[in-house]
Formats: sequence, C-alpha cells, structure tokens
Amino acid sequence: MKDIVLLMQKNDFAATQRQLFLEQAGFEVRRCHGLEDTATELDEEMPGVLLLSPETGSRVVYELMDRVGENPPFPVMVILKEWDTDEMVSLLEAGVNEVVDIAVPNIEFEARIRSLIRLFRRFADGYLTELRYEDLVIELKGRKAYRDGDLIKLTPKEFDLLRYLVKRAEQVCQREAILQEVWGYDFSTGTNVVDVYIRHLRKKIDKGRSRKLIHTVRGTGYVIQ
Repeated sequence: MKDIVLLMQKNDFAATQRQLFLEQAGFEVRRCHGLEDTATELDEEMPGVLLLSPETGSRVVYELMDRVGENPPFPVMVILKEWDTDEMVSLLEAGVNEVVDIAVPNIEFEARIRSLIRLFRRFADGYLTELRYEDLVIELKGRKAYRDGDLIKLTPKEFDLLRYLVKRAEQVCQREAILQEVWGYDFSTGTNVVDVYIRHLRKKIDKGRSRKLIHTVRGTGYVIQ
C-alpha cells in the first residue's frame, strides 16, 4: 500500500507539478485547497505525511496546527516560499516537524518525506507499549486487550484489527484500507472478511455494555468512537 501524502496547496500549475513528482516517487497524493477541506480529510483518514505548501500562507498553517494539536500522530512538513529562520523556528515551535525551502532538490525533498514517515512509523509501532481509548486498553507487546479491566480473549487477527482501529480512533477507517493493512490483500477480491471480523469484535468488545465503541459508517467502513 502506498504512503499517503496529503498536500494542502492552491489548485495551480505548481501544485500539479508537485503532485506529479510525488506520484512518480511512489506516493498516493491527495490534494486539498484550503483549511476546511484539509481538516475534513484528516478526520476521515490519517496520512503518512501532511505537506503544506507556501501558497497556503503562514496564517493558515498556524490555524491548522491549532486544530491538529502540537503532537499529531502524523508528521507535518512545510515548504517555505522564501527561507526565513525566524519563521522556521516559529513553525517548529507550533508543532511542525520539518521545514524546507521551496528550492530544495527533488531527491532531497523525497528523502526527507520518507525519513519523516519512517520515524513516525517507528514511534507508532516500536516504542508505544499500549494504546488506550476510554476504558479500552491494548497491550502491544503482550498482544492483550482489556475493557474496563476485563481481559478480552482475541484471535491474532482480531487483535490486529482492533489495534488498527484504535490507532485511528475517531477516524473513519475504510474497508479497503483495513483489508490492505490488516490482511495484506486488495479489496477487489470481493471478500466480506472485514465485516465478519467486526462482528466478532463487537461481540467481545461491546456486547453487554451500555457504551458501544465500534460503529459502522454506512457505505464506507468503521470507526472507534
């Protein structure tokens, strides 16, 4: 599955050229033209990296960082139209992870994006010991799950599915993405394995509890919320 680059940039020639380069480099690029549609896209799916172009303007960048918080679960890179050390420092203090000049060579630009994605993936997969959402706790090393302190017995694939959903809590997870990430094959096979395993998880996670955590988004997928 390709890493997703969410590119916030005005719809112009420069944006098209940047998108083409990133796609040729092997990324899946999703374009947004402003603050609101970028925030909407982030609510639906977490990108591999959020890339903010100089055309968006510094004010919009700071407003977006206020929305996602100082420590979002994905890296944020800003391309400065003109290099300014004070602006670079301010952006880093606002939570941006990487700042580059618009004249950065393509080979370096691609390398920096891949480095950010690897770094965040390493933290997400290798350094966290547990995930929590309300009274649901997942021990990553021991591969155990608890709801309100009660141990929930899960099969290996049920655990992988639950981990995937909880890591993206309050984000809608599409069936296609779940199947690719958890099972490792394409949704075009027509399988309903995701829906079957969601039913298994619901029986173990939500059955008998007043507060349900696993919800269906009709026609799209599932969300923990």
